[in-house]
Amino acid sequence: MNSSQRCRQAIDSCGVDIVEDGLPIQKAPSALFRYKLSEAIREDEDLGSQLGDFLDDLLSNHDSISLYLDPMSQAQPNDTELSTVTDVAGMPQTESLVRLMLGVDALQTRLISTLLEKFPEYIGDEGNDEEAGATKISAKLLRQLRWLDYVIDSSGLTEKLLETLGFVPVDMQREIILALPDIISDSDTSEVSKVLAGMLNETPELMLCILETLGSLECSSGLLQEARSSVISQLLSAEPIDIPVMMRFLLQSVSSDVATPTILRIRKRLDLESVVLASRYQDRSKDIDQTPDVLIFDAIATCLRSHKHLRDAWLKIISTDTDDVGSHTTLDIVVLLIIHQITTYTKRVESILRNKIDSVSSQPTAYTPQLVETTIQKFPAVFSTQFAALLSVSSWLIRTSSLGSQGSRVAQAIVVGAFGTMGMFQRQEISGELAVHIGSGNLNEVDTATRIYLELAQRHPRELRPFAVFIKGLLDYVDNLSIDHIRSIFDTLGILSTLNNSSGSAQDDSMFNDLYIYVRKQLSSVYSKYNRIGVVGTVSLLRQLGGENSLDTARVEEAAGGSSTMATQPQAANIQALRRAVQLLEMLMDSGRHQSWTFVSMTYDELAHIVETKGLHRQLLTWLHENVSSRFAAQFLSDIDGLAERYVCPGQPSVALSLDEEETTVLDIFNHNGDAAGYGMHKLAKRQDQPEDSESVPRLRGCMLACLPSLLRLIQVCEKALSQNSLAEIDALLVCGIFLLPPIDIATPRTSFVSLEPGISGSFTIADSSSSANNASRLLAGNALVDVNEDERRALLDSICHWQPELRRILCSSLYTAANWIREIVNAFADQNTEESRARVVQRVNQLAHIEADLEALAVSLRGNAGEFHPGAAGLIPELSDSLSARPSVPFGGQALRIQPSTPIDAQAIEPNELHSSGLLVEAGGLLLSQEDTRKLVSGTIDMQPAEASMKKRGRKRKSGGFGTSTTEDFAKSLYPFLRELSFSAFQILDLSHEHSAEHRPLLSPYGLWVILRELSAAVSSKLVRRAEKRHLWASKPPGLQFGTLATFSSNIASSTASKMFANLLPIFPSLLAFLDCCLETRARYCHDVSMPDRLSSRNRPRLISIDAPDDVAAVEQCIDLLLQTVSTVLHWDGLQIGSEHSSLVAILSALARQGQHTDDEELADMEVSALVRRSFDYILGIAPAVAVSSRALDILRMLVAVRGFAPLYETKEEVCCMGAEQRNNTMDGQISSFAQRVLNAEWQGSESLKPVDLEYLVAQHITKNPHDSMQLAYEYATQILPGPLQGTADGVDKTLAVLRLSTFAPCYKAVSQTLAALVQNAKLNELSGSDLLQFCSVVVDAWMELCRITQKLNQSMQRSVLHLALRSGYTMTDVFAKTIIPRLDACFFAHREEVVAVLQRMQKCTRILQSICNHSKVSKDTKLQSAVPQTKRKLEQLIFQVYMLMSNNDSLGAIDLGTLKHRDVHGQLVGSQIPRDQLESDSESLESLDVSMASESEQSEDNAAAPQRITEKARRGNGRAIGSRNKIGKRIELLQRR
Repeated sequence: MNSSQRCRQAIDSCGVDIVEDGLPIQKAPSALFRYKLSEAIREDEDLGSQLGDFLDDLLSNHDSISLYLDPMSQAQPNDTELSTVTDVAGMPQTESLVRLMLGVDALQTRLISTLLEKFPEYIGDEGNDEEAGATKISAKLLRQLRWLDYVIDSSGLTEKLLETLGFVPVDMQREIILALPDIISDSDTSEVSKVLAGMLNETPELMLCILETLGSLECSSGLLQEARSSVISQLLSAEPIDIPVMMRFLLQSVSSDVATPTILRIRKRLDLESVVLASRYQDRSKDIDQTPDVLIFDAIATCLRSHKHLRDAWLKIISTDTDDVGSHTTLDIVVLLIIHQITTYTKRVESILRNKIDSVSSQPTAYTPQLVETTIQKFPAVFSTQFAALLSVSSWLIRTSSLGSQGSRVAQAIVVGAFGTMGMFQRQEISGELAVHIGSGNLNEVDTATRIYLELAQRHPRELRPFAVFIKGLLDYVDNLSIDHIRSIFDTLGILSTLNNSSGSAQDDSMFNDLYIYVRKQLSSVYSKYNRIGVVGTVSLLRQLGGENSLDTARVEEAAGGSSTMATQPQAANIQALRRAVQLLEMLMDSGRHQSWTFVSMTYDELAHIVETKGLHRQLLTWLHENVSSRFAAQFLSDIDGLAERYVCPGQPSVALSLDEEETTVLDIFNHNGDAAGYGMHKLAKRQDQPEDSESVPRLRGCMLACLPSLLRLIQVCEKALSQNSLAEIDALLVCGIFLLPPIDIATPRTSFVSLEPGISGSFTIADSSSSANNASRLLAGNALVDVNEDERRALLDSICHWQPELRRILCSSLYTAANWIREIVNAFADQNTEESRARVVQRVNQLAHIEADLEALAVSLRGNAGEFHPGAAGLIPELSDSLSARPSVPFGGQALRIQPSTPIDAQAIEPNELHSSGLLVEAGGLLLSQEDTRKLVSGTIDMQPAEASMKKRGRKRKSGGFGTSTTEDFAKSLYPFLRELSFSAFQILDLSHEHSAEHRPLLSPYGLWVILRELSAAVSSKLVRRAEKRHLWASKPPGLQFGTLATFSSNIASSTASKMFANLLPIFPSLLAFLDCCLETRARYCHDVSMPDRLSSRNRPRLISIDAPDDVAAVEQCIDLLLQTVSTVLHWDGLQIGSEHSSLVAILSALARQGQHTDDEELADMEVSALVRRSFDYILGIAPAVAVSSRALDILRMLVAVRGFAPLYETKEEVCCMGAEQRNNTMDGQISSFAQRVLNAEWQGSESLKPVDLEYLVAQHITKNPHDSMQLAYEYATQILPGPLQGTADGVDKTLAVLRLSTFAPCYKAVSQTLAALVQNAKLNELSGSDLLQFCSVVVDAWMELCRITQKLNQSMQRSVLHLALRSGYTMTDVFAKTIIPRLDACFFAHREEVVAVLQRMQKCTRILQSICNHSKVSKDTKLQSAVPQTKRKLEQLIFQVYMLMSNNDSLGAIDLGTLKHRDVHGQLVGSQIPRDQLESDSESLESLDVSMASESEQSEDNAAAPQRITEKARRGNGRAIGSRNKIGKRIELLQRR
């Protein structure tokens, strides 16, 4: 028997049958086979070598080698032995013969050598087909070596594998490398790792498999660092599909100590834009979730969720990043979204995002709306995978960002970018989330969400159309929204409902029909608030149907010309849209015939609004203009002859306020004066042969004069739209006079209101002479009310205030209408560029100031009378309440009794003779009562409603919804909210660039300028000031500056954005500065209490305002206040701090610099931003000597701070530290600090009028902007300045700070405390050495200690305000010490042991005083103070244990004692305890009573000078005693950290 047969027989006897040209058959379990074969070899030593030769022969045949590398076949199922064995083994598939033999110790080494020698034989013979990879002989050979139970010679195997790796092809190298972790033993990983790391740079094509293998092996830190460096260097040149594996290796292999530098290098080398661009051209068939960019961030997300040190390092890098925005910005944004989903990091990520969003433009790290939206559009697949976090962040920004702020704009960019690039699911989620924000009721959320909806409809209408149901659902709640928000919702729905006009889709018609039914229902409602909704909705639909972009002019004209039968489908769609638009207009006009004149006014205003915003087609404009112009001329305009024919006049009719004596056109206000009709003056003044106005005028409730200003507004905007912004056709309105009153005899005896029956003219008589002695019309003729001498005008006004109350009320109605008329005239003609028009507009503005003053005086004179004037009660403005209104069934002009349902009815307040038979229905208490029922109600025969009676019985009052006394008093005190607003165009009257000749320039009076500036300041503040800042940014404002008017329904300013407001303001900003200089110069000329700067004293400066009397200087003072506030608001607008507004910032700075000395336009063109900032700063600082009061100096300071913020990288702290003392004082920060100190020292008048918030701002700027040492200055405030008023100085005034007195102590204390905490938080402690750190900490602790000691010297009246501030600031300081300073002291404890302990000793005194304040809160029962106690005590406990751990880490526990804190009152005196001693000892370990005592001798002396010298000796004695309690304290620290 030869050796081959013997080997076959031995193998067969062990359980494997070798078949010729077939797979071997396994008949026994693998373990049993190996055991039997091993025993056979041990019994026969020659059998082992023979089996080795036998296996070599089997593997030498290339044709049959795969038979012995593939799994063997099993025996037949009827073989009971194998079947039983297989069941025991539990393996449905057998091993290969070679792998079975590798489990035999005697054969393993030789067989491994044989397998590795076979590798070269198959090089180049198997091809590179990926599908054949599993059947390759090389792969099968390598598979035999994987996952062996044990390897006898592991080092030899590793050496042979590495040797083979050196000469095989790349494909085979890849297979070997990937198999290495499954082949080699743990003891050989170090050698293999070195070889693989060296191959990274040599064979880049093997990088992926090498990185995957290295990730599975244990490598040294140095080796991993080399591997990471090699990988990072190849990030830019790597294939996109390889980068995810590279990123996973880099992040998984990094440790906490090298995480920061590794992430920094990744951010610089990873170019995501190139990755996306390259992947788009390589394989477009891949799923979007498998693109390289998605896989990269998937790897990053996996690593960030698994490793905390990676999250901390990346967040730290982002928060301190100073690089320009670039490719790494996308990486940072997505990383923030990934970490934001981790609950414990949400607040931290939001804080970082807020800082990035609010960064100034000069800091190139800001996340602007353009950057965010562009980033989302570039990487839609990436942000789709992070959609949940993206939606969460956008919702957070919408909720927390103030109105019109940078945060709301970024949220809008996020939502719009995501909606345009993502799928249906994401769009549905966005639409639903926006609807939730609108339903929240929060003004900021509603405003941002409605603007986002409108932008989505404008930019992505087809994508938003499937989700219109979310927006339609909001129609049920729009009655609780503002007009602007309702308009945005209807504009959105209008765009979606008219999206497919050309297709004639039934679905689109259905949506439009639903909206049509809805607005028609609102228009027909009897409640005014629903009428407003109907008007806005109808006009919004009209904008979409009849807009300039909705209709094709040529097609419409062709269809209208008779060729409609030949029109194409788009032409038919245009005709259908035009018909629908006309149908909407007709419905709107028809609804107005059944409502009030204020309803008509709202309609005109809303139509004018869409015309102004280019929202109506030219043909519709023509139709609208023809209808309203003819109606306006017929109802309101007349001439002198017409007035003589209409009214009874002893001579020629007297016209007031005319600018051109030759102009015969007259505006007849008196003809439609409702009060005049109600008091019978119309019947007296009109001729009997004149036809009644009721024949041509619709019978609507209210006064027809209510629609006069809005009608003029609609006419002028239509005229401008049709005549290329020219008003030449209606320029007569600019100069025409106004007929206010007929010739009533003012000498007639006075008759009381209550005794006058409506419609009876017995209380008035017509003057029998045209002289002006007793003729009211003649007294008011010409410019008697506006342009005469001031003394004569005041005398006339005093005389008018003694007229009959009825006549004064009629005159109030006429003057109120005249004021609104002139305001609309100014709005219309202020943007006309002709010199004559601008001169006339200036005259009208000057007249307006006097008319409003006269109107206010008349309203005040009527206060308390039965007929006191209010525009709402007179029907001149829309009703304030949303109640049902009385509907008169009498012709226009009859008096109507209105009783609001929300006002309790007082029978004594209504006289029976006030009711007249006019068929009037009156609403009372929610019921519509007839005239008879109303008489019974007044006489007391009808009981009040049960609800009213019950409320009266309980002593409660309901808020009045009508025009009661309080509302009338509001009008008498401030009439500006009830007047028509001045629009953007009116402010162009201030623009000096249009003037051609300075000699003939019409000059504004100080009062006229004040009227314009008052409106401008209110508009600017409403749009450019953040909502949270409006409460305190400017403390002093003239009354009536609250923005928003009741007379203007569709306000262009209210509906505009902050960017649009700024764009309209930018052209007139240089003129505002010129007016500011002129006003300062004028005041300095008449008032000699200030020094006039040389720049302002130039005699060549042109005059801009006219001063007729010294009394006009008071108006100049008010103009200065308004100008300073307006300029300061513009400079503080956060929109200037974003990169997209860089050109606007340069324009603002150039205007400021141009006003300064020695600056011309050529020089400005070449200046950088930093140079412009310095020139602007010098100009603002130069006008400071010309201001007279502290409030204006404060505005100057705010402007300086705002301008300084535009260049934070100019004159940095590092640069200032290298300057001398004089140079430091001349820096911008130094001058700001010096200027704040001058204001605090009362260098200007009126320092006692500064508000507390102003004082806080001044002290903070004085300290933080100090160019020398801000911390030292804060220390001086705490130790020297603040204690002054408490030390009994004269009048409680500190000599070093003039504004500091007992009355102003609290705000100054608050400012110093908060500034001290801010300085510590912003200090770069990591850059300080040990000695510098200790010196810094010593100053901080000393200042804090003095601030705490001040609380022990307060009297009872000051404790309430100051103790709460001390506790709040103490919480902040304790938190800073626990988180920042204590860890830094731990690092330098051994080198500066005594100094550290001295700092902690002084800090301990502060914490003890804070504990005393916490105890005092229980005694005083001050809820405000008690609210700050819990969190302060938690911080104090944390600080105690931080000190304990500091001492424990440095083996100095003997230097401290943990015990019970002595109970002291707020003055530091011991309080007798009522607690038994045994209970006190048992409670000594309570967390609330723990206190760190730094050496017991410190209680005996105040200085504690000797305590640091005894620390070391005491530490040695106490270490042994303290070790026993260390475990207990450790458990308490863990408990505290969990809290």
